[in-house]
Amino acid sequence: MSGSQLMSETATEQPLSSVDFAEGTDAAVVFLTDALATSPGQSTSEIEACGDVTARYFWGDNALVLDVWEPAGFVVTFNEPSFNGVALESSGNFAVGDNAQAFFDALPPEQAFDEYNDGSGPFVYDKVADASPWGESNVYGGVARLVTGGEVVSIVAPDTTRAFYC
Repeated sequence: MSGSQLMSETATEQPLSSVDFAEGTDAAVVFLTDALATSPGQSTSEIEACGDVTARYFWGDNALVLDVWEPAGFVVTFNEPSFNGVALESSGNFAVGDNAQAFFDALPPEQAFDEYNDGSGPFVYDKVADASPWGESNVYGGVARLVTGGEVVSIVAPDTTRAFYC
């Protein structure tokens, strides 16, 4: 997953298919259903305390989640390194559970948000824009969250660090 699309690849990293996030929620759900070879569960009630999530698609309790954020679109979250035998990785070639501290440390300051001043925090691994489509002025694209020590605990796209706090 990059900051702008989902892509499926063979075991030897040859591209199979892709879907741009701009194609919309339905296209992303169809793509993920095909790639993961299983239909998602779905909840249509308000999910988050922020009140902006109006629907949730999920594969394997929460291994992969697609939240519909109104009116901005949707956000895909990887919470596990794989599902149904399919690796779930960022375009930076890391997955949940990997250590991405070196990647985080090499980013420009505006792409790394070290909330606790301990070398951890969310970071934009694939910058798409300088601001979000809903008016936030921080960088937007593919985002990962680390814990102290550098382990990736979740990967989100397309978004800002907002997805981790709502």
